[in-house]
Amino acid sequence: MTDQQALSDLSYEQAFSELEGIVEKLESEQRPLDESLQLYERGQLLVQYCMALLEQADLRIRQLNPASTAGTTGDNT
Repeated sequence: MTDQQALSDLSYEQAFSELEGIVEKLESEQRPLDESLQLYERGQLLVQYCMALLEQADLRIRQLNPASTAGTTGDNT
């Protein structure tokens, strides 16, 4: 489960949980460089995947409730 296709099978919660596990592994003990790099690369893929899922969810919310986002332009004057 280390390729992009396997990521698409994960829910946000599963991907985030796996990412937390990778962070714990990298922080907890010394690992061989190759293993650390593999964990880091998998973690980066998971971060990108989770961010994409969050962006999709945000877009869906905006589409469902366009009135709430129309008044938030960031200009408070």
